[in-house]
Amino acid sequence: MTANDPMVQNYERRAEEYERSPQRALLRAARVVVWLVYAFALVTGVLLTTAFFLQLAGANPDASFVEWVYRSTERAMRPFRGIFPTQQLDGSSVLDFSYLVAAIVYFVIALLVDALHRWLTGRLRQQELEARRARAQADMATQRAVDQQHADDQLARQAAAREYAAHQAAAQQYNVARTAAEDALARQRPPAGADRPEPPPPGR
Repeated sequence: MTANDPMVQNYERRAEEYERSPQRALLRAARVVVWLVYAFALVTGVLLTTAFFLQLAGANPDASFVEWVYRSTERAMRPFRGIFPTQQLDGSSVLDFSYLVAAIVYFVIALLVDALHRWLTGRLRQQELEARRARAQADMATQRAVDQQHADDQLARQAAAREYAAHQAAAQQYNVARTAAEDALARQRPPAGADRPEPPPPGR
């Protein structure tokens, strides 16, 4: 009965629609992509800031770490190179505001992407909350249907028991009445030999 209950079927259908919704899968995939973009922009901004201060401090470009930082920021700096003229300070110190501008741009991108990530996370949580709510409603509807079926079965068994008891009482009353009738008939019947005529005396 529960499987054919229209209310249960409606709630089950809604729960399955929420759980298998392609929007949830798209939100999850988009959130992963956005998080990767955010991580890339944040790390790039940190590296560009590091490169700016390394040049400003006149770090040795042949050092492994310094060379790795410059090599890692080479591609990210291409759109920003030449925005400001490079100024040579004392010794090997170089002031290049292009690195600083590039770092600020990447940090702004990271902030915007982080806001998008938070929005996607909120939407996904809302979808998951709706899916859980629909599943809970489906489970509650199923449980109510099961309880109603159990109650109906209990009522049916009680009705059958009352009907059986009524049949038993009727049968018992019939047996009592039949026994009483047989006793009455037995009392009304004359004893055996009471109506026979007496035989005549011998020799007459």
